[in-house]
Amino acid sequence: MKATQTPIRSGFAALLIGATSTTAFSGTFDSGADHEDLHRRAAVHDTWMRERLMPAGGVMSGQFTDDTYTQVRSYGGERDPAIWTGAYLAAQALRLQVTGAADAADQVAETVRVLHRWWRISGDSGYLARFAAPADSPEAVLATLPAGDPEVIRDVPFEAALWYWRGRVSRDQYQGVLLGMSLAYEATSDPDIRQLIREDVATFAEQLMRRDRKRVKVIINGSSNFSTTLELQHAVYTDDETPDGIPILNIRTSPFEAEGSGMVVFWPNPSEFARQIPGLGWLPDVILPSQAIQLAATFRVALQVTEGVPGYEARYAALLAHYDEQVENWLDIATGWENTNTCGASYHGLNVAFMPMYHWVRLEDDLMRRARLQRDVLRDALWSAVEDHKNVFFSFIYASQAAPEDSVEAVIEEHLAQLALFPNAPQTAEPLDVRWKYPEDPECPGLSAVATDVDDRAGATFIWERHPWTLTDPGAPDVAFAGVDYLLAYWLGRQAGFIEGSGRVTVTQNGTGRGTVTSSPSGIDCGSICEAEFDLGSEVSLAAVAAPGSVFTGWSGDPSCPYLSPLDGETSCIATFEPLPAGATTIHAAVLPFARAVSLGESATAYASVINSGDSIATGCSIALPGGLPASFGYQTTNAANTATGTPDTPVDIAPGATQGFVFAITPQGAMRATEIAPVFDCANTAPAPSHAGLNTFILSAASTAPPDLVAIGVTPSGDGVVRIPGRDGIGFFAVAAVNIGSGGTITASADDGGRDLPLSIRVCETNAGGEWIACGDSLTRTFAPDETVYYTVLVSGTGRRVAFDPAANRLFLRLQAAGMTVGATNVAVTTP
Repeated sequence: MKATQTPIRSGFAALLIGATSTTAFSGTFDSGADHEDLHRRAAVHDTWMRERLMPAGGVMSGQFTDDTYTQVRSYGGERDPAIWTGAYLAAQALRLQVTGAADAADQVAETVRVLHRWWRISGDSGYLARFAAPADSPEAVLATLPAGDPEVIRDVPFEAALWYWRGRVSRDQYQGVLLGMSLAYEATSDPDIRQLIREDVATFAEQLMRRDRKRVKVIINGSSNFSTTLELQHAVYTDDETPDGIPILNIRTSPFEAEGSGMVVFWPNPSEFARQIPGLGWLPDVILPSQAIQLAATFRVALQVTEGVPGYEARYAALLAHYDEQVENWLDIATGWENTNTCGASYHGLNVAFMPMYHWVRLEDDLMRRARLQRDVLRDALWSAVEDHKNVFFSFIYASQAAPEDSVEAVIEEHLAQLALFPNAPQTAEPLDVRWKYPEDPECPGLSAVATDVDDRAGATFIWERHPWTLTDPGAPDVAFAGVDYLLAYWLGRQAGFIEGSGRVTVTQNGTGRGTVTSSPSGIDCGSICEAEFDLGSEVSLAAVAAPGSVFTGWSGDPSCPYLSPLDGETSCIATFEPLPAGATTIHAAVLPFARAVSLGESATAYASVINSGDSIATGCSIALPGGLPASFGYQTTNAANTATGTPDTPVDIAPGATQGFVFAITPQGAMRATEIAPVFDCANTAPAPSHAGLNTFILSAASTAPPDLVAIGVTPSGDGVVRIPGRDGIGFFAVAAVNIGSGGTITASADDGGRDLPLSIRVCETNAGGEWIACGDSLTRTFAPDETVYYTVLVSGTGRRVAFDPAANRLFLRLQAAGMTVGATNVAVTTP
């Protein structure tokens, strides 16, 4: 069942091509697939898995109480959560790279924390748990960690609680975790999450690099049993899994195998170490190419996460020196990789070669070495063995990293068709009998002679590591699988450009008034009608601003308008603008503070003032959220001291010329990345208050882990919220105090004009409480502690051109961001003579 290797152009000319190109495919592949359907399927698999099949943050399969698949009775796959959870992290990291979605960033951060716990819970350097859960977890979770199981360690004090964890980890579990951490490091901008990844990966690589003299119990061919001291390298150890804390090395001489208890070895040539054992000095070299690939990839990821990092210079240099010393030997061994499986046995061994091969190739920065990896290992060894397996994951790894001269379009087209056959969530364990459809292999009775299509395969949590020749399977009632394999293949295809990933948003203007609609991210900026393409899965928000003499009255069209989060396909939104009647009672509104950041389940509160600028009573005045925002909302009136009065969520009248205060609360239902919300301020006998960015909008961010939450207030020298620059070449400023009422974190402060391109030069300075300058720059980064107050001054210089007095439009903003998420902001108006 090994595919026949196809000759592809090689030699010195091809090598030169590899030295000048690093990708085999660019652009979007037009395969005719229903790309919106592929995306929606990914979204459903993602949601379904998170809600049901990620106990304690780890991916498993589940047996449910009935065929509604609502309540889990028990979990399965308890020995594989590390590799599957690492694959989930990789999928979320790819999704974050492609879409920038806030909940993708949230899932990356949360999953890195889970895996960080699994790296650390044993207390042994570089040793990874297969799974861990608190001792007070639900019974279905604890049943995966039973007492008496020799792999399970119970009642471990960790993180101020008792935990159970599963050990006796194998090399394959590391491969999924390293894949996820490498991609997460690229995707996230959160310095704290990057540091967790960096320390875990670097610690693991440094342990592998360490050469130790270890007392080891040796068992040869199941009988000879003695202890000896060996000098070992490329191994990790734990003393939790052996009776006396001494690792055990089991040796079988024919055929040669070396496996440990209390130790995991990564030995491309185990004879190098086994010859030290008395009586085994005669052993010939035993070459294991997959372990060479795994080792090399580990060090490449360790170099990726430590390069250029202050404080890691010496560690990076040591890792690089070891890699440079060993890599040519590893590469020579890797070129000899072969598919040694017979009739599908141990097919997972192919998966744990492809996973590390993916990041070895893409991270290798030596062009000649990368060319050998592309041709001699990835193409001629790995891919040639599986090209007829209909394995979407393997095909996308190959096609995304192929040598420049390799034609991959047919490979992509064939495997996109297979991805489209993947079942919708839930992926269940249905009985299988496809003997009528596929010929039996005479060399492998009971198996197909050709790879079956993806929709003709038995259910599994990760079908890409299951062989594709099964003809019959009894199924398992009420069992469902996580779908992480679909997510990983789909998002790898999106990130590589194999799957078209855009959705069209069309905005139409309705009514007899006038106004403009813009989008974030940019793309739409129009009057009557316009449209733009945005990434499927990304967060798109629309903002409507009425022209003078008109008022924006609301959104219609798709129910998600104006907050398309996430965008899941072609969407149409209608913005309605109406003229203001002459002499009508009008209202205006302001909001303070301008931005908040909260954890999920927490409410973000802010204050609003509504002014009745008309000559008659404004009746039944209220505040509401615009449509489409995934959040709950409430409001209440306040008095002059900002103390709540009246009855919650009850409209009130506002006298002519009067101002009414309100407090409102927004509770997000999911992760949100810096969404600028335009609350609807309306009265029964008026048009809604005009919306102006910064003046009466509100930026809200939400994450599963409590973020910093900076309440920022800006003041100007005139005290009226306007920076009046003295002369068109003059200098003005405004001051800001920001208090952190959330968690601690690293914050970057920057200033801008909201995209107005005003003729101004803007810099931000940190000061102390007395106004003395500490540092200035285009942006400033510092750590905020909880309850800490920091002071800034924003300097504004004119550049010779006039800035009109238009407080609703011409404004300056100070923004405070943590890991790319807005967690605080304030703004003021600006003008020059």
